[in-house]
Amino acid sequence: MHFFRLIIFLIFVVFFINYSTSQQQQYSSTITVPHQVRAGYWFSSSGRYSPLTSIDVSLYTHLYYYSVSLDPADSSIALPPPEQLPLLITFSTTLKTVNSSVKTLLSVATDNHQVNELNTAFSTMAGDPARRAAFITSTIEFARAHSFDGLDLAWQFPSSSSDMANLGILLEEWRASISNEAGNSLSALLLTATVYFSDHLFEGPENNLDYPIDAISRNLDWINVLCFGYHKNSMVAAADAALIDKTSHSSTSYSIGSWLDSGVSSGKLVMGIPLYGRSWYLKNKEKNGPGAQVVATGPRQKLSNQSGVMAYFEIEKILKEASSTLVYDNQTVSAYLHNGGLWVSFDSPEVVEEKIKFARNKGLLGYFLYPVSFDDSKHTLSKQALDAWERYHDLVTSNEDGRYREAPSPDETSALDQAPNQSADLSNSLTCFRTINTFVMCFLLPMFLLFYFALIMV
Repeated sequence: MHFFRLIIFLIFVVFFINYSTSQQQQYSSTITVPHQVRAGYWFSSSGRYSPLTSIDVSLYTHLYYYSVSLDPADSSIALPPPEQLPLLITFSTTLKTVNSSVKTLLSVATDNHQVNELNTAFSTMAGDPARRAAFITSTIEFARAHSFDGLDLAWQFPSSSSDMANLGILLEEWRASISNEAGNSLSALLLTATVYFSDHLFEGPENNLDYPIDAISRNLDWINVLCFGYHKNSMVAAADAALIDKTSHSSTSYSIGSWLDSGVSSGKLVMGIPLYGRSWYLKNKEKNGPGAQVVATGPRQKLSNQSGVMAYFEIEKILKEASSTLVYDNQTVSAYLHNGGLWVSFDSPEVVEEKIKFARNKGLLGYFLYPVSFDDSKHTLSKQALDAWERYHDLVTSNEDGRYREAPSPDETSALDQAPNQSADLSNSLTCFRTINTFVMCFLLPMFLLFYFALIMV
């Protein structure tokens, strides 16, 4: 009789052990090891002046091919010009030959020279179920065929509330298709988006236009925030990628703060750093500070093929001229030079250092450089970013509320400091498991023991 009772007790013990173990496995499976993104954008036009092999792949975890566009006829991927096609097809394999761990992503974007036309094509695609399906299928098939590890949507920018709603639907369907395509045998493709500097669009035909935050948080691995180009249409000299601007929303501190305030986790935010400068011609070369009147955008450059945009290595050449003056603006955490009537705003190594420190303080997933081919032959800014990122790895903000006091946002709010991150998710999962385990150990096991002794006493 006692033997039978012992068997019953052992069954309960086995149940308890299995239950406890299953709960541990369940919550362990939700824990994601914190990772980082040190990305770079490679422009498809770069091949004509800088070979792909010029990239120091060791500086990056992810590299974007930027970009292919959308075929308005059927909403499938539109291939680049014939002279760029070989580079696109071999992009991933070439880079992975040098660094097998680097991840490559294909960016589908609006073309700089056809923004209005392609924005219409993106809007039409996103609003039509059949076109969305065709677009999604073509992107996944192309990425797999040419060894890309992920896809990026660079729609610059949705221009209506219906566009934003349809963007959310597109992301839901895209993520579902990626998951289904991977199944149990393949690693799922990464899915990211290149987005406006704020979660709220200040430019466009509609006011109060916000990104679909829930859809972004659920379906994207991360978003790349365009933290530059704040003053591309300005008619006064201005810091085009300032870290701070206490008088307006045109700053990176505001940019990141707005996305955090919207509810996007810091672990899904990647901050953009430009490797180019914005240039103007001054109205009066004697009045050469920020806010000075300008008469036109700066000279057209070979690399950018557009006036007013200057690659970092082109800026370095101008800085070597005796007539050039370099200024670091502590108020905005930006740099500029003036040379006669020429005025150029850009990110110097010192500015990059401060921006990376800011990103680390905010717990961001990483940063991206735009575009990598605009750096100099020594990869000065790219190396500065990596060096700072690694040095500030264990940076802990000493301020009580965790804000970056050296670079405050104009409109910082407490929500910015309460945004969830991967560390918080990890902590919550562990806390939940510990709570369940404590319940089992302190309540269920004693109940089993009481039951066993009750059986013995019968």
